[in-house]
Amino acid sequence: MAHIMTSRNLVRTILFCYHAQFRVLSTSAAQSNVRNENEKPHLNFRSLISVLREQDDLVDIKEAVSTDLEVAAITRRVYETLAPAPLFHNISGTGSKNGLFKILGAPVGLRENLRERYARIALQLGLPVTSSPRDIIQKLIDTKNGKPLPPVPVSDAPVKQNILKREQIDLTKWPIPRLHYLDGGNYLGTYGFHVVETLDKSWTSWSISRTMHIANEPRSLTAPVMDGQHISHVRKTWIDSGAEDTPWALVLGGPPAAAFVAGMPLPAKVSEDGYIGALCGSPVEVVKCETNDLYVPANSELVVEGRISTSKSALEGPMGEYHGYLFQDEPVDEPLFQIDCVTHRNNPIVPISVAGTTPDETHTVWGISIAAEIMDVLEKNDFPVDFVWMPFEAQSCWIVVSVDIKKLATLAIDAKELCRRAGDIIFKTHAGWEAPKVLLVGDDVDITDINQIVWALATRYRPGSDEHVFGDIEGIPMLPYMTRARKNKQIRNPGIGGRSVMNLLLPSEFEGKRDWVQSSFTGAFPEELTEKVMKKWKHWFPE
Repeated sequence: MAHIMTSRNLVRTILFCYHAQFRVLSTSAAQSNVRNENEKPHLNFRSLISVLREQDDLVDIKEAVSTDLEVAAITRRVYETLAPAPLFHNISGTGSKNGLFKILGAPVGLRENLRERYARIALQLGLPVTSSPRDIIQKLIDTKNGKPLPPVPVSDAPVKQNILKREQIDLTKWPIPRLHYLDGGNYLGTYGFHVVETLDKSWTSWSISRTMHIANEPRSLTAPVMDGQHISHVRKTWIDSGAEDTPWALVLGGPPAAAFVAGMPLPAKVSEDGYIGALCGSPVEVVKCETNDLYVPANSELVVEGRISTSKSALEGPMGEYHGYLFQDEPVDEPLFQIDCVTHRNNPIVPISVAGTTPDETHTVWGISIAAEIMDVLEKNDFPVDFVWMPFEAQSCWIVVSVDIKKLATLAIDAKELCRRAGDIIFKTHAGWEAPKVLLVGDDVDITDINQIVWALATRYRPGSDEHVFGDIEGIPMLPYMTRARKNKQIRNPGIGGRSVMNLLLPSEFEGKRDWVQSSFTGAFPEELTEKVMKKWKHWFPE
């Protein structure tokens, strides 16, 4: 694996618009600035690929690689070894020489270099490659609380370089990969986002959801549309009006920052498209679809346009999921997505996520976005929060809240009340719908380090008294212990409950005190001694 080193000059070049002020762009000069900003890596997928290549964080794979599991197996191995992202140039087994597009695997995996561990995440948010989890979370909170900058419509767009309509479209010849050997189909959309809009155009939703190609069908897809998802809320406005279909688009290879915004659990009826501008300080350029009134990012790699049927359905799944399991289940009836048009750049590149054990995009993007939302809502409700993190190793099933014990002491409450308050705040949010288990721990624990979380869990939790169960709240149904509950006759309603808040604070912390120090290198020795050891460390233990 290449050792990744980044010079100061290169770091400066990727600071992007981190310190940019929010502004309304109305003059031609300002529009030129928008165009320049839209060429930055967080707003342009091609630019991101170039930067990853320059930083030795991308490997060009030019040998023929099969869409039937091989692309996915390589990508999964990349996640698990923290290797550079693979770009597949020659995809075989598609009915044409190389298929319609190239594939980028692991677009938001982690780096092996500890100092730049979160670099791929940071780059896609306009942050330095050495950004910490706190930097990343704060950026997303600032985005949510910033002033949305509506997208700027343009007429000249790279995604319009090629336009295919109806009979010109044949997905059976596309290099759509099969990702896990028990999957029920090949998945085109695993790291793209859906675009839908309410009938009255008051709410435009950009959201992430897997999308499966229906075998042997040239223009048909299907995807889960769950009640708790915003795509379902928007579709309901069309169904209630008596409309036959919901206008829809699928964006693949859109602005990298857009994927984070699409994954942010923003409140219902809040349009995501303006928050890309809030994230970067510059609005994103969009272009109107060919066959409906939706707008999509102008520099996207590939856009699929069509309709979500009100009455027709198709079998979807099963698929290996973010929780790390692939169950041998029967496929489920989901809405039929019918394709009317495809537009794409010349030589398009499509990103994929191969969900499974950590860390892939379902943890690095979705998990971080959930953590940012929960931290923001806790702060706004005067909860004594220090930091919030969704540890990748917990498969996006744990939310860990670091509690500021000095602020906690001023509340004069006990562990039971602290757990109740946390659950009442978190589980009422859209992010809380996605986060089933909350762990509260003192601010002496680095909650971005899974080893420290396990240490706290093992030594501070008292079984039978330190867990508050929320048994009557509906949550995301995709968790194994929820879906498997249908086979447990002792559980009356398998779709409800499965949510808890666990106290990992010791009694003295509720008084703002600690009668211990961590028995570790940094905690159990004088600072002058640890500094002395560190100065000589590389001499004794060279890398």
